[in-house]
Amino acid sequence: MDHWFSSNPRDVRSIGDPFVLRDQGYHLFATGGPGGFLHWYSEDLESFSRDIALRSVTWASGDYWAPEVWPWQGRYVMLFTARWKENGSLRIGIAVSDTPGGPYTDPLGKPLFDLGYAAIDATLLTDTDGTPYLIYARDCSENVVEGRHESHLYGVRLSEDLMRTQGEAVCLTRPEQAWEMRSGDYLWNEGPSVLVRDGKYYLFYSANYYASREYGVGVAVAESPLGPYKKQENNPILSFVGTEELPLVSGPGHNAFFEVGDELFTSYHVHTFPDRPSGNRQLCIDRAGFHWDGTAYIAGPTLTPQLRPLADIGCVSLLREAQGVGDPNWLLCDGDICLSESSASYLWHGDKVTYAWESPVRAFLLLLYPAPGERITGTAVLDGERIPFDFTSDTPGAYCRISCPEIDFSTLTLTLSRGALGEIMLIAPAGEAP
Repeated sequence: MDHWFSSNPRDVRSIGDPFVLRDQGYHLFATGGPGGFLHWYSEDLESFSRDIALRSVTWASGDYWAPEVWPWQGRYVMLFTARWKENGSLRIGIAVSDTPGGPYTDPLGKPLFDLGYAAIDATLLTDTDGTPYLIYARDCSENVVEGRHESHLYGVRLSEDLMRTQGEAVCLTRPEQAWEMRSGDYLWNEGPSVLVRDGKYYLFYSANYYASREYGVGVAVAESPLGPYKKQENNPILSFVGTEELPLVSGPGHNAFFEVGDELFTSYHVHTFPDRPSGNRQLCIDRAGFHWDGTAYIAGPTLTPQLRPLADIGCVSLLREAQGVGDPNWLLCDGDICLSESSASYLWHGDKVTYAWESPVRAFLLLLYPAPGERITGTAVLDGERIPFDFTSDTPGAYCRISCPEIDFSTLTLTLSRGALGEIMLIAPAGEAP
């Protein structure tokens, strides 16, 4: 069973800005290397093989950053950042390939666009009607606002083949929340990634200096691709863990999303040496999603082994098929393990909850995620089978792991006598789902 779990950080180091494409396996692209981009391939997000995706492009002198790869019109398109030989400024590039891993070639021989300023960190947003938009950062190196260098996020519509911009670029966000102002005279909104859900556009971004522990992820929400965007009040939703004396996770940021079955995951980087933040970074992956009220979350950063994507290990979460009796079902099985302060209001402080199934089910694993640093005590009852628990959270993402008895049951009743819970997971083989 232990092979169904995997831990952060992953075995991909000396990288930044990781992007995962799921396409008959997992394809990873990231900042790193002396020029161009590498491609990592994995079937399980544990072990990776490596080759070259893009060696270089003729218009760039270096600084190859933040690659993202998207399937488009039967081919694969890579968006990336590089430094333009013509003027030494940063620009967005585009490359194409017939296979996800490459090799990629440059169809334009020049940057994708030039609006007269440094632009980095491009991502693709495909609207519900199929219209493509480019979301990117106007880099702080050439954007001075009231004496401060600031990176702002912009959006612009693209042509159907993605090779040209159409219309004016629109400013979407700029540093303004208190947590984004910790980096002095240089401020950042960068590393965008966009999800569309229930008619709303969720723009995730990173703020603060990438080589500081304060680097983290926030999110802004709009009702149209180009805004206006309003930032969530509980930002940041992904941030450092620990103290200055004992840092556990430093600088989690520049995230991107991918789906496995009906689960949402995000890749991001953290500092390899938490006590010495720098450009030396490594890959992490955690679950993500949305609360019942539409608020976005990232269930991390975790350091405890977490379940691999359920679709990959042939399992399901039975609670998604159950009906809650008592406290609302969404508080305990919405996917958020409530590690960060931004999720504190979604912790379950109740004392009893019951889940029921119309037909008997069988599970082999129950995971209980306590509030960070808290002790939980109580009892889980599968029909008449009582299972007491007493557990204290220690490392980020820790959980009480209970092996279920080999019985069929129709109800799970959870009684909590001490502590608070962020999430519970009841895991069964896929064939056991109702």
